[in-house]
Amino acid sequence: PKSPANRTMMSKTLRRTYQQRMEKHRDKLAVKQAEQELRDEKEAEKTAQREKLIERRRKREEKLQRELHESKMSERKRMRMKRKELRARAHAKH
Repeated sequence: PKSPANRTMMSKTLRRTYQQRMEKHRDKLAVKQAEQELRDEKEAEKTAQREKLIERRRKREEKLQRELHESKMSERKRMRMKRKELRARAHAKH
């Protein structure tokens, strides 16, 4: 039966101790983790921008709908709603 290859059979330039191999492995893991963090950070920025864009579009659409609705309202009702909104804002500040 064949015996497993012995590391001592390797040339001196290729031979590394267990500690050296584990250190190299830890370094690789640290690099991978740093890369993953950068990717996650970049993805989070993209998501935040996307959410901001969606929110801006939603607000613009609401504003257009409100303006369309107000254009169909009578002048007196529009003034009443405006006063009610101003009172609500003033109350919210306190």
